[in-house]
Amino acid sequence: MTINKKFKIPELKIKSTYKKSAPVVLNNKLKNIFNEVDRYCDNDSIENLHSLRIAFRRFRYVMEIFYECFDKDLFQYMYNYVKDLQDLIGEGRDLDILEIKFKETEKELDKKIPIFFYNKLKKEKGKIRQTIRMELIKFIIDKEVNKFILNKKRG
Repeated sequence: MTINKKFKIPELKIKSTYKKSAPVVLNNKLKNIFNEVDRYCDNDSIENLHSLRIAFRRFRYVMEIFYECFDKDLFQYMYNYVKDLQDLIGEGRDLDILEIKFKETEKELDKKIPIFFYNKLKKEKGKIRQTIRMELIKFIIDKEVNKFILNKKRG
């Protein structure tokens, strides 16, 4: 299924308040992302990473609703970019959950998990969090992201 068919709503009239509301709604969701990015860069806690992931997910879902209101190439670029970031943030979240599960298992079994597991996990969490930070900075300054916000054509 092409992305065109996936998001198209045949009965929807593009020349309506629906189209006018698209940038307003998406800018609001993007503002939420930027706030979460600031919060995450100040403190990369489990909670802040999770909130960041939710903000990206909400933005992506709203993007799907307004698919027909944007230049198709720009939409595709932005959609893939947001999806890739969401996946990367999800990898970081998976490591957080793994750490929680390690601790729960220790309590449940009343046994200690070898420290090298925690050390390896800590190292991986550090790497993924650094990668997430760098990708978030790239996202914020990306020219195509800013064109999307302004509802301009890609090019």
